[in-house]
Amino acid sequence: MIIGQKKKALAISLFLTTALITACAPPTVKLKVSRDEVKQGDPVTVSWESKNAKSVTLNGQTVDKIGAKTVQPNDTTAYEVVAKKGKNEAKDSKTVRVNKPASGAAPTITLRAEPSAIEHGQNAKLRWESQNTKFVTIPGLGEVPTSGEREVSPRVSTTYTATAVGDGGTATASARIAVSDPAAAAERDRTVTDGAIAAVAAEFQRVIPKVFFELDKSDLMPSEQEKLRRASEWLLREQNRTVAFRIEGNCDPRGTAEYNLGLGDRRARAVRDFLVSLGVDTTRMEVMSWGLEKATGRSEGTTSAPPSWAFDRRGDLLYVRGGQPR
Repeated sequence: MIIGQKKKALAISLFLTTALITACAPPTVKLKVSRDEVKQGDPVTVSWESKNAKSVTLNGQTVDKIGAKTVQPNDTTAYEVVAKKGKNEAKDSKTVRVNKPASGAAPTITLRAEPSAIEHGQNAKLRWESQNTKFVTIPGLGEVPTSGEREVSPRVSTTYTATAVGDGGTATASARIAVSDPAAAAERDRTVTDGAIAAVAAEFQRVIPKVFFELDKSDLMPSEQEKLRRASEWLLREQNRTVAFRIEGNCDPRGTAEYNLGLGDRRARAVRDFLVSLGVDTTRMEVMSWGLEKATGRSEGTTSAPPSWAFDRRGDLLYVRGGQPR
């Protein structure tokens, strides 16, 4: 009985000691920036974490103890986070260097597609206007006049990006043309209703994974490369070599719509190019960008399920047609 009381007293003493240590522990804080050097107007994500803090400020503004925010600095800016607890405080800071145009007025450019949705085989026009520009380039069209229009006939949904270059720096604008194929859609509707082909589509969605990306990046992480290697084994099986699919690039909601449209396109193309390097025929793949249109996240989290920014930063691979059921 006495031994039991001693053990209980010891446990209470340890608990009180731990609580006292925690209560007296000084605050700590850590600050991160997604990029420490950007062009003027580019987005940067500032994130921070603190422990044992009663209050936290970022550049003098009260913020959550753990959080993140997207900024677009026009000048080189220092970001400092301060965590306070009583008379104790902890600080951490990072500086984002902003590269401004060398000289002269900054170029501007607009790009639009008319119409923005066509059927396979139809044409559309790209129209653009720029100012303070020496030359303009559009991938697939090369160097074009500083203002003008060009008729295009994309085979699949395509995002066009025009880049204007002048003495004051560069500017970009993007426009997407959605391409539908009524004949392929009718064939797809007819075949997918067949139970055997529906089974191929279901197996595709089960075997082929989503691919996730780091913040503001379009290069494939080693873990995602391994996913695609396993996916390519299925895609290169004899009965699956006629499977065609679409790769859709997605982004989290931070940053401008134009910036994310281009980033989503780069992510989708990175997935396509890696699969091509593994032997998957490029004619089996369509590429498109949703940018931030499908974003559902509200804060940073995991990729296991929405809503989170990490889940939004992904490439989706979607079955379109083809394949032979086993």
